[in-house]
Amino acid sequence: MATLQLRVLGDLEVIRDDSVLKLPPSRKTRGLLAYLALNERPMRREQLCELLWEIPDDPRGSLRWSLSKIRKLVDEQESPRIIADRSTVAFDTSSVDIDVLSLHSAAADVQSAPVDQLVRMAQENQGAFLAGLDLPDFHDFHAWCIGERERTVRSQARVLGELGKRLADQPEQALDYALSLVSLTPFDESPRAELIRLLVQLDRQTEAEHQYRVGVEKLAEIGATESGALTGALRASRPTPVASAPRRPKSRPRKEKTLVGREQETEMLQSRIEELPSASRAGVVLIRGEPGIGKSRLLQAAAAMAREAGAGILKASAFESELIRPFGVWNDALKRALPDNATSRMLSSGKQVEREQVFDSLVEVLKAETARNPVVVFCDDVHWSDESSVSALHHVLRNQPRQPLLVIATSREVELRDNASVQQVLRGLRADGLLQEIYLEPMPPEQIECLVQSSFPAADSALLSRDCGGNPLLALELARAGLEGGSSLAELVSERMARFDENAESILQWAAVLTPRINVHCLERVSALALRDIDDALEQAEQQGILHPGERGLRFAHELIRQSVYESISPSRRRAMHRRMAELLEEDASVDLDLAVDLSHHARLSGDPYMAGKAMVSAGRLCLRFFANDDALALYREGIEFAGQLSDAQRVCLTLELGEIRMNATQVEDWQGLVDEFVSLAEQAMDHGSRSHARLGYQMASYLRWLHGEIQGAKRFSMQAERVSRGASDEAQILGLAEAAKCLAMLERDLSRADALTMEARSLAQRVGYECQAIPITLGILRYYGDQFDEAVDYLEDARALSKSRGDKLTEYMANEYLTIVEMERRDCFAAHDYATALVEIGARVREGSEKPFAESLRAVCHYGLTDDDSGLEPALLALRQADAKQRLSFVLNRAAIQYIEHNLLERGYQYASEALELARIMERPSENLQAMISLERVHRQDPGLAPQGYSEQIRQAARGGVAGWVRKRGEELLAQQ
Repeated sequence: MATLQLRVLGDLEVIRDDSVLKLPPSRKTRGLLAYLALNERPMRREQLCELLWEIPDDPRGSLRWSLSKIRKLVDEQESPRIIADRSTVAFDTSSVDIDVLSLHSAAADVQSAPVDQLVRMAQENQGAFLAGLDLPDFHDFHAWCIGERERTVRSQARVLGELGKRLADQPEQALDYALSLVSLTPFDESPRAELIRLLVQLDRQTEAEHQYRVGVEKLAEIGATESGALTGALRASRPTPVASAPRRPKSRPRKEKTLVGREQETEMLQSRIEELPSASRAGVVLIRGEPGIGKSRLLQAAAAMAREAGAGILKASAFESELIRPFGVWNDALKRALPDNATSRMLSSGKQVEREQVFDSLVEVLKAETARNPVVVFCDDVHWSDESSVSALHHVLRNQPRQPLLVIATSREVELRDNASVQQVLRGLRADGLLQEIYLEPMPPEQIECLVQSSFPAADSALLSRDCGGNPLLALELARAGLEGGSSLAELVSERMARFDENAESILQWAAVLTPRINVHCLERVSALALRDIDDALEQAEQQGILHPGERGLRFAHELIRQSVYESISPSRRRAMHRRMAELLEEDASVDLDLAVDLSHHARLSGDPYMAGKAMVSAGRLCLRFFANDDALALYREGIEFAGQLSDAQRVCLTLELGEIRMNATQVEDWQGLVDEFVSLAEQAMDHGSRSHARLGYQMASYLRWLHGEIQGAKRFSMQAERVSRGASDEAQILGLAEAAKCLAMLERDLSRADALTMEARSLAQRVGYECQAIPITLGILRYYGDQFDEAVDYLEDARALSKSRGDKLTEYMANEYLTIVEMERRDCFAAHDYATALVEIGARVREGSEKPFAESLRAVCHYGLTDDDSGLEPALLALRQADAKQRLSFVLNRAAIQYIEHNLLERGYQYASEALELARIMERPSENLQAMISLERVHRQDPGLAPQGYSEQIRQAARGGVAGWVRKRGEELLAQQ
């Protein structure tokens, strides 16, 4: 055996002389180790840097550091394995035993391998390839990892499949390998059919039926239908069991072939589906009613009709805890039926996309699908849909009203009234004539009696039809309870839970709290029970009919059952359980929107208003990161309600954090009132000793003043933010210094002081190891004014990368803004146009303010410089004027004036430069003031009749003052031409 072994199946391990070595904590270093080991040829250093180091300042330095750590693991004095030169890096694996390579080798020759070798390979080579180390933020590495993982699954499946064939006549031994193979390939029909055959052969009929149901549901997930293999395996003959005591017959309801009752509703749905190919308009059918009234059953019947009619089918369900997951309903529906669709790829790419892009992409995907076949979209529990999903539906129906598309959804009455977003869209659909509604009334007693009789012949159907209030689910569950000795649904659930041990009962209660995300990993974390105990509990719950397998794993058989289990938990323990979940999710939710959704859900129910308010802040920030601004505002409003329940100190701090979300999510009309509110809160935060929150309040007040052209107020509040941060935590002090410096630089005020504050902030940040995006962006702005454009670009690129990784969209916008400006000053229209295009994409998503029109104006100026086409400039400037962004408007007017003068369109140049001069003087921007005078002087020299006033003396005086280096040079050059 080789002295060095590398294990990449499961957790990465390096083993030397049977001892597992401690790996570096860096996930990138461990990923690099695996990548080099499994790529036999030398790899270029540039390729490795691009593979794993997109953001750091020095990718080559990071690579060298990682290689030094890997050498300590794999090199031996007589056998160096990392072979590197200035250009390439290679891993000599000739004396290294790598488990996955042994697996691939065995899989390639399974037919000739003896059974004992296959058994050993199956046992030793379990686990996913590089489990937990796929680094999804690094696309090329992630793609390589996914490819290797799929290749590994194929090899593992080949070994397990061959073992199944060899052991076909020994079902007890073959069963473990069949189970492993089905777990590995859950969507493949043949392995599951073989598993069912083995279970039937071993007289484990209940498990065989369970595997059959799971198999059918897995096939439905990918839009496939059962070919008959699963059914054939389940019906296969099995040996006669050994005589035993007679079993008590199970009181499971027989599978219904048709609906009982609901004839009118069924006929209407059948008619809509049959007419769909020739329908003149798309439409929506909303099935409304109380829980258990039969909405989901009617939806299932409609799905069967659609399948029979040959329509394409999209299915999704909305969940209460996912009310803020953007486009969650559409993403789930498309991923299940069209796994490679453009909309899902867009949403899961990790890149920022604007809302309109998703809308348009969804329109195109559905347009393409409906061109092939009519499409029916089924959505259960639409009352829990997020705002973006229902808005996307309305957009699709309005933009493609004549496509063969039908949406059939279900909704509960009370919850529907509470979802304002869904209500608004429904009002729009009614107004457009696109909505048809079905309200399910309680079923008549005779139909309830028929339903109970068909499912539970031994039950007292006449009595139940009177006691259930017309609710069919309740009637069936009461019938089941009666046959099993109970008298109500709650008693039924309680009776079944009484059969569980204490651990199993606790797991079931945790499952009720975690719904809809019931997964073993979460249960293991919150319950502190062993994995075996959890599996046993879930199996018991499934056997008792409380949990069923579903598309997201296990789920409760019905919401009424989940509610019954949930309500069996005492209120105080329920709050404690939700609080426990919120605590576990608090750190994990920082970059995962799904986890942020869960965090806000559990925090709401924790009974802790401070925790709930902080969760709204966390989820709101993440919504801003994904441009879900409306959802962020909803979280702001909810958080403010929680803040009102807190002590003064907590209320002030939480309100300031929520205020930042509000400010970043939307343009505020009464911005002066908001400034006063922020300043008041900042002063209260100082009274309570929270300097970091006081800094935040003053900083937000400063930003709003700057945004609306109040220069002196912006400067005053920015410097106050810097002062109060002194003596606070290191992080707050760094932010106070850096943000104050950034404000001075943006205002073109006291640039030497801005430089000193930035150096102080950078020194402190380096000492404590804290990265602050305000530092590089301020340095970039200062270098821009200092006519050091190359350094400015480097700093601004650093700021852009750091803000992008932090999800700070406004700073990312500002970095792109100044990158565009720098390239425009360098007269590189190509580079400036590229940056401006990226700026437009961000500006369209951050919020409704001056960001988008400013970006479009910059792009229009660049486009004019490249193509002589200025048709887009005036509309963009009109929008910028309406946004009342005087500072940004003066800059664009000045650059447009330069272009027009160079094109000898002097009148237009004179007009724009004059407006820019007026604005620059109002805003007290010395560099823009000088640039406008330079343009006017050029017009004057070429056409004194058009511009009678000269500006030579004013240019001479302004150039002596504090202005940017590049504009001073222009003024001096112009004066030298006299």
